Amino acid sequence: MAEEDRDGATAGVRSPNHRDLISTLPDVILQTILSSLPTKFAIRTSILSKQWRHVWCNTQSLNFEWCGNYLWADSINETLAHYKAPKMMSFHFCLTAIKNTPYIESWIEFAKSRNVESMTIDLGSRASADYTIPNSFFISSSVKQLTLRLAFHDRMVPRDSVSWTSLKELVLRNCNLFDGSTMPKILSGCPVLESLTLYMCRCYNFKGS
Repeated sequence: MAEEDRDGATAGVRSPNHRDLISTLPDVILQTILSSLPTKFAIRTSILSKQWRHVWCNTQSLNFEWCGNYLWADSINETLAHYKAPKMMSFHFCLTAIKNTPYIESWIEFAKSRNVESMTIDLGSRASADYTIPNSFFISSSVKQLTLRLAFHDRMVPRDSVSWTSLKELVLRNCNLFDGSTMPKILSGCPVLESLTLYMCRCYNFKGS
């Protein structure tokens, strides 16, 4: 015979009307929860039920930072194709495969088109590279927090002026600033900058042509 708890309910027996309490939450709360997960795990929740199928598509964060596994461009491009949120709070990705390098600019532009506020780009996990950050990267009116990690083979060389008009926090790791003009351009283009962190960055001054 089943025992009753102190409230008179039968212990170990669920009500026929029992529902998953998490699934009863509004989508906006579910999206907040999924935003705290790596995107690959958020996507997996789409198999739980019809209600969950498209919840991840409207999260305000995308996180492709699982550096321990190889993540190919096709996977990221497919994810971005299904992403529907008009506003993005954060966009983080870490590349481990050199063959993904040609897609970096398009992924950055995608995040900027959603007025991203926090962006982390980690390119330092590739075995080798020779990549120059595109000039379009240095223009954004929405980004407030930016972390960039490069491989030492890469170069951070803004050809034109920098315009990060909302940037308050900038972290540069392993960046090859290439010449003495890069940092002045960055600082002049960040009128509201409050915090600047340089970690193992290099700067070379070249004379002559």
